[in-house]
Amino acid sequence: MKNKIKNTLAMMALMIGASSNLAFAADWQFDLNKTQIHFSTPPTGMTQVNGRFNKFDGQIKGDVFDQKNIQINFVAESNSVSTGSRIHDGVLKGSSLFNVEKYPTLNFKSTSVTQIDPAHVIVQGDLTMIGVTKPIKTNVTLEKPQFDPTTKVVSINASADLVIRRSEWGMTGYSSFVGNEIAVHTTGVLISNNVKPEDLAKVMKAK
Repeated sequence: MKNKIKNTLAMMALMIGASSNLAFAADWQFDLNKTQIHFSTPPTGMTQVNGRFNKFDGQIKGDVFDQKNIQINFVAESNSVSTGSRIHDGVLKGSSLFNVEKYPTLNFKSTSVTQIDPAHVIVQGDLTMIGVTKPIKTNVTLEKPQFDPTTKVVSINASADLVIRRSEWGMTGYSSFVGNEIAVHTTGVLISNNVKPEDLAKVMKAK
Protein backbone atom coordinates (compact mmCIF):
# COMPACT_ATOMS: atom_id res chain seq x y z
CA MET A 1 0.00 0.00 0.00
CA LYS A 2 2.82 2.45 0.81
CA ASN A 3 4.36 1.88 -2.62
CA LYS A 4 1.04 2.54 -4.33
CA ILE A 5 0.62 5.82 -2.49
CA LYS A 6 4.18 6.88 -3.27
CA ASN A 7 3.86 6.17 -6.99
CA THR A 8 0.48 7.90 -7.21
CA LEU A 9 1.76 11.06 -5.58
CA ALA A 10 4.76 11.20 -7.86
CA MET A 11 2.48 11.11 -10.89
CA MET A 12 -0.01 13.65 -9.53
CA ALA A 13 2.74 16.06 -8.69
CA LEU A 14 3.13 16.56 -12.37
CA MET A 15 0.30 19.04 -12.59
CA ILE A 16 1.58 21.82 -11.88
CA GLY A 17 -7.23 17.94 -1.52
CA ALA A 18 -7.42 14.54 -0.37
CA SER A 19 -5.10 11.57 -0.36
CA SER A 20 -4.97 9.11 -3.21
CA ASN A 21 -4.00 5.49 -3.34
CA LEU A 22 -3.95 4.62 -7.03
CA ALA A 23 -1.18 4.80 -9.60
CA PHE A 24 -1.34 4.95 -13.39
CA ALA A 25 1.18 4.41 -16.15
CA ALA A 26 -0.09 6.91 -18.72
CA ASP A 27 0.63 10.24 -20.35
CA TRP A 28 -1.48 13.17 -19.18
CA GLN A 29 -2.74 16.48 -20.53
CA PHE A 30 -4.21 19.50 -18.79
CA ASP A 31 -7.95 20.01 -19.26
CA LEU A 32 -7.64 23.59 -20.51
CA ASN A 33 -11.31 24.33 -19.86
CA LYS A 34 -10.85 23.55 -16.17
CA THR A 35 -7.36 24.93 -15.53
CA GLN A 36 -6.57 28.49 -14.43
CA ILE A 37 -3.35 30.41 -13.68
CA HIS A 38 -3.75 33.45 -11.43
CA PHE A 39 -1.16 35.80 -10.00
CA SER A 40 -1.13 38.77 -7.64
CA THR A 41 1.42 41.36 -6.61
CA PRO A 42 1.91 42.17 -2.92
CA PRO A 43 -0.19 44.96 -1.38
CA THR A 44 2.98 46.67 -0.19
CA GLY A 45 3.49 48.53 -3.46
CA MET A 46 1.62 51.63 -4.56
CA THR A 47 -0.34 49.48 -7.01
CA GLN A 48 -1.60 45.94 -6.44
CA VAL A 49 -2.19 43.92 -9.59
CA ASN A 50 -4.27 40.74 -9.89
CA GLY A 51 -4.21 38.89 -13.18
CA ARG A 52 -4.19 35.63 -15.07
CA PHE A 53 -2.90 33.95 -18.21
CA ASN A 54 -5.60 33.02 -20.71
CA LYS A 55 -3.58 30.84 -23.10
CA PHE A 56 -1.37 27.98 -21.93
CA ASP A 57 -0.79 24.27 -22.33
CA GLY A 58 1.07 21.47 -20.62
CA GLN A 59 1.70 17.76 -20.62
CA ILE A 60 3.25 15.00 -18.57
CA LYS A 61 5.42 12.37 -20.17
CA GLY A 62 6.76 9.14 -18.74
CA ASP A 63 5.86 6.13 -16.65
CA VAL A 64 4.77 7.05 -13.14
CA PHE A 65 6.26 3.80 -11.89
CA ASP A 66 9.68 5.16 -12.89
CA GLN A 67 9.77 8.51 -11.11
CA LYS A 68 13.26 9.45 -12.25
CA ASN A 69 12.13 9.71 -15.87
CA ILE A 70 8.90 11.68 -15.43
CA GLN A 71 8.88 14.98 -17.32
CA ILE A 72 6.50 17.93 -16.90
CA ASN A 73 6.37 20.62 -19.56
CA PHE A 74 4.22 23.72 -19.29
CA VAL A 75 4.04 26.83 -21.46
CA ALA A 76 2.01 30.05 -21.19
CA GLU A 77 1.66 32.74 -23.85
CA SER A 78 2.92 36.02 -22.37
CA ASN A 79 0.63 38.07 -24.62
CA SER A 80 -2.38 36.36 -22.99
CA VAL A 81 -1.74 38.04 -19.62
CA SER A 82 -4.89 39.82 -18.48
CA THR A 83 -5.80 41.99 -15.48
CA GLY A 84 -9.13 43.40 -16.59
CA SER A 85 -7.47 46.79 -17.17
CA ARG A 86 -6.17 47.87 -20.57
CA ILE A 87 -3.67 50.19 -18.92
CA HIS A 88 -2.26 47.47 -16.65
CA ASP A 89 -2.24 44.95 -19.50
CA GLY A 90 -0.32 47.34 -21.72
CA VAL A 91 2.29 47.93 -19.01
CA LEU A 92 2.69 44.20 -18.31
CA LYS A 93 3.12 43.38 -22.01
CA GLY A 94 5.60 46.20 -22.59
CA SER A 95 9.37 46.03 -22.83
CA SER A 96 9.90 46.84 -19.14
CA LEU A 97 8.08 43.71 -17.94
CA PHE A 98 6.99 40.67 -20.00
CA ASN A 99 8.22 42.18 -23.29
CA VAL A 100 5.78 39.98 -25.21
CA GLU A 101 7.07 40.86 -28.69
CA LYS A 102 10.55 39.57 -27.92
CA TYR A 103 9.58 36.79 -25.47
CA PRO A 104 6.21 35.31 -26.52
CA THR A 105 6.18 32.45 -24.00
CA LEU A 106 6.94 31.49 -20.41
CA ASN A 107 8.19 27.91 -20.05
CA PHE A 108 8.44 25.49 -17.14
CA LYS A 109 10.28 22.15 -17.20
CA SER A 110 10.40 19.87 -14.17
CA THR A 111 13.59 18.53 -12.59
CA SER A 112 12.35 16.60 -9.51
CA VAL A 113 9.33 15.58 -7.42
CA THR A 114 9.36 15.23 -3.62
CA GLN A 115 6.57 13.69 -1.55
CA ILE A 116 5.64 15.56 1.65
CA ASP A 117 2.61 13.50 2.72
CA PRO A 118 -0.19 11.56 0.96
CA ALA A 119 -1.88 14.79 -0.15
CA HIS A 120 1.05 17.08 -0.87
CA VAL A 121 4.17 17.09 -3.02
CA ILE A 122 6.81 19.60 -4.10
CA VAL A 123 7.66 19.90 -7.78
CA GLN A 124 10.96 21.57 -8.65
CA GLY A 125 11.94 22.77 -12.09
CA ASP A 126 13.24 25.55 -14.30
CA LEU A 127 11.14 28.57 -15.25
CA THR A 128 12.21 30.55 -18.31
CA MET A 129 10.82 34.06 -18.45
CA ILE A 130 11.97 37.02 -20.61
CA GLY A 131 14.95 34.96 -21.71
CA VAL A 132 16.17 34.10 -18.20
CA THR A 133 16.01 30.60 -16.68
CA LYS A 134 15.85 30.15 -12.91
CA PRO A 135 14.94 27.23 -10.63
CA ILE A 136 11.61 27.32 -8.80
CA LYS A 137 9.60 24.96 -6.62
CA THR A 138 5.86 24.73 -6.19
CA ASN A 139 3.68 23.11 -3.54
CA VAL A 140 1.00 20.86 -5.03
CA THR A 141 -2.20 19.69 -3.33
CA LEU A 142 -3.89 16.59 -4.74
CA GLU A 143 -7.32 15.02 -4.93
CA LYS A 144 -8.43 11.45 -5.59
CA PRO A 145 -8.51 10.26 -9.24
CA GLN A 146 -11.93 10.01 -10.87
CA PHE A 147 -12.98 7.76 -13.76
CA ASP A 148 -15.74 8.62 -16.25
CA PRO A 149 -17.11 5.32 -17.61
CA THR A 150 -18.70 7.09 -20.59
CA THR A 151 -15.61 8.88 -21.91
CA LYS A 152 -13.11 6.38 -20.44
CA VAL A 153 -11.14 9.36 -19.11
CA VAL A 154 -9.38 9.48 -15.75
CA SER A 155 -9.10 12.94 -14.20
CA ILE A 156 -7.23 14.35 -11.20
CA ASN A 157 -7.92 17.72 -9.58
CA ALA A 158 -4.98 19.63 -8.15
CA SER A 159 -3.85 23.05 -7.04
CA ALA A 160 -0.37 24.55 -6.90
CA ASP A 161 1.10 27.60 -5.16
CA LEU A 162 4.43 29.37 -5.41
CA VAL A 163 5.99 32.80 -4.95
CA ILE A 164 8.55 34.20 -7.39
CA ARG A 165 10.72 37.30 -7.09
CA ARG A 166 10.43 38.94 -10.48
CA SER A 167 13.73 40.77 -10.08
CA GLU A 168 15.57 37.43 -10.24
CA TRP A 169 14.50 37.21 -13.89
CA GLY A 170 15.57 40.78 -14.54
CA MET A 171 11.97 42.02 -14.45
CA THR A 172 12.66 45.19 -12.45
CA GLY A 173 10.42 47.70 -14.21
CA TYR A 174 8.03 49.82 -12.15
CA SER A 175 9.62 48.59 -8.93
CA SER A 176 8.58 51.79 -7.15
CA PHE A 177 4.92 51.00 -7.80
CA VAL A 178 4.64 47.20 -7.87
CA GLY A 179 6.12 44.80 -5.32
CA ASN A 180 8.79 42.25 -6.16
CA GLU A 181 7.22 39.03 -4.85
CA ILE A 182 4.52 37.61 -7.12
CA ALA A 183 2.14 34.99 -5.74
CA VAL A 184 1.01 32.42 -8.33
CA HIS A 185 -1.97 30.14 -7.75
CA THR A 186 -2.95 27.42 -10.22
CA THR A 187 -5.98 25.17 -10.14
CA GLY A 188 -6.28 22.46 -12.73
CA VAL A 189 -7.40 19.09 -13.93
CA LEU A 190 -5.19 16.43 -15.46
CA ILE A 191 -6.83 13.99 -17.85
CA SER A 192 -5.79 10.78 -19.58
CA ASN A 193 -7.58 8.30 -21.80
CA ASN A 194 -4.47 6.15 -22.01
CA VAL A 195 -4.63 4.46 -18.61
CA LYS A 196 -3.96 0.73 -18.58
CA PRO A 197 -7.08 -1.49 -18.36
CA GLU A 198 -5.92 -3.04 -15.10
CA ASP A 199 -5.53 0.40 -13.56
CA LEU A 200 -8.97 1.43 -14.80
CA ALA A 201 -10.33 -1.60 -12.96
CA LYS A 202 -8.67 -0.31 -9.76
CA VAL A 203 -10.30 3.07 -10.16
CA MET A 204 -13.75 1.60 -10.76
CA LYS A 205 -13.37 -0.77 -7.83
CA ALA A 206 -12.42 2.09 -5.52
CA LYS A 207 -15.49 4.22 -6.41
